Amino acid sequence: MIDRPAIVSVLTLVLAGTAFATDVPKNTKSCMDIAFTLAKSAQGKKLSDAKLDKIEALMTKMEDHCTSQQFADATKVGEEITAAIGK
Repeated sequence: MIDRPAIVSVLTLVLAGTAFATDVPKNTKSCMDIAFTLAKSAQGKKLSDAKLDKIEALMTKMEDHCTSQQFADATKVGEEITAAIGK
C-alpha cells in the first residue's frame, strides 16, 4: 500500500523547491514511489541536458539503494535529486 501522506509530503516539497522529506521510506515500494515522484517532477521542468544526465545518474543510484533496502542512503540521494531539480 502506498503511504499517501509521505508521497504527498514529498511531492509538495519537490514542487515547492524545498529540501527532500527527511522521512526514510519503510519499504522498497514506498522508496520507489518517491523515486518515481522525483522523476515526474524532473520531467515537468525544462532542464539542461547536463542537468538531466546528472539527475538520471542519481535516479539510477537511488533506485539501486531502494532495491537493496538501503533506505537512508536512498533518502540522501533523493535530497541530491531535489537540489538538482530546484536549481
